[in-house]
Amino acid sequence: MKRYVVPALAMTLLAACSSAGSLRNSKPTASYAGAGSAGDIASCVSNAWGTKPVHLESHVLYTGTTIEIHKTPDGPAVALVDIKPVSDRTVATYYSNFDEDDTWYFEQVAHCVDTTPPPPQ
Repeated sequence: MKRYVVPALAMTLLAACSSAGSLRNSKPTASYAGAGSAGDIASCVSNAWGTKPVHLESHVLYTGTTIEIHKTPDGPAVALVDIKPVSDRTVATYYSNFDEDDTWYFEQVAHCVDTTPPPPQ
């Protein structure tokens, strides 16, 4: 049994990575820059998107944060936002492969980037 479970798990993980990777290989739907910290903007986006009936996955890396939208917990990423500090700004780049209108999602990214205050100096 174990010899079938491990390969199946590995394939599932690789499929999730490849779906996010293929989104990043497409043209971004939108890109925004603001003065807030990457962590604060990511928290704002995650809180907003969390109000919808989708499954979210966050990945915090040394280069920033990625938040992925999945329609089901084990389904592929249908959209994601990469939130990264760039010089004295934070850039949020939204990629999408939604099969429905996802304007609300990238409007939330824009709202969070625009309204998140800069960190105190």
